[in-house]
Amino acid sequence: MNLKNKLVVTVAILAVMAVAFAPSAHAQTITTRTDQASYTPGGTGTLYITVVNPSSTDTLEIRNLTIYFPWAGFVDGKWASGGNVSYNLAPYKVLTTSGSPSGGNIFTYNTQFSIPSWFLSASSNCPGNTTTRYGIYARCLLLGTNTNGLRYESQSFTIVMASPTYNAPNFTEMLLPLGTFVVLVVVAALLFMMWTGIKRLETKKP
Repeated sequence: MNLKNKLVVTVAILAVMAVAFAPSAHAQTITTRTDQASYTPGGTGTLYITVVNPSSTDTLEIRNLTIYFPWAGFVDGKWASGGNVSYNLAPYKVLTTSGSPSGGNIFTYNTQFSIPSWFLSASSNCPGNTTTRYGIYARCLLLGTNTNGLRYESQSFTIVMASPTYNAPNFTEMLLPLGTFVVLVVVAALLFMMWTGIKRLETKKP
C-alpha cells in the first residue's frame, strides 16, 4: 500500500471514530411563561421554565440554569440589581427518554423577579450555543447540560411591559359637573331674587 492510500485509509478511520464518539446534538425543548400577561415598572412576578427531553433513545443531564432578565446589564455605573439568577443542580437532574412514564423527561423551574422602577423595555442579547455562561446578556436563558461538548444552550424570552395609555376625558362625564354647577348658580340666583323681593315687601309695610 503506497503512502497516498495509507493517508486515505487513515482519514477514513478518523472520520468514522469522530462520528462514533462525538456527543449527540441534543435538541431539548425549552419554553418559558410568566404569571401575568404584562407588568408595570416596579412590579413583581414569577417566571416559569420547562425543559423537555424529546429524544426516545438518549437521556439528558441538566447541570445548571442561568437566567438573564431583560433589565440585566451595567446601569448607572453598576450592575442592575436582580438582573440575573444562577441555579446549579446538585445532584444533576437526569431526564429520561420521551417514552418514559410519569413525565420523567420533563424538568420545571420557577423564580420570582422584581422589575426596576426605571425599566420600560430592552432588546434581546442571547448568544446562542456558547461556552461562556456569564456575560453581558439580556432576555436570555442558558441551559447547561452534558451534551454538545458541555456547551450552554440558549433560549431568548421576554417579559411584556404594559404600554402607557392615555384615557381621554369622557364628554358626558364632563357635562355632569358643569350642569350641576349651572343648576346651583340658577337656584342661588332665584333664592337671591326671592330674598330681595321679600325685603322690599317688608319695607313697604306701614
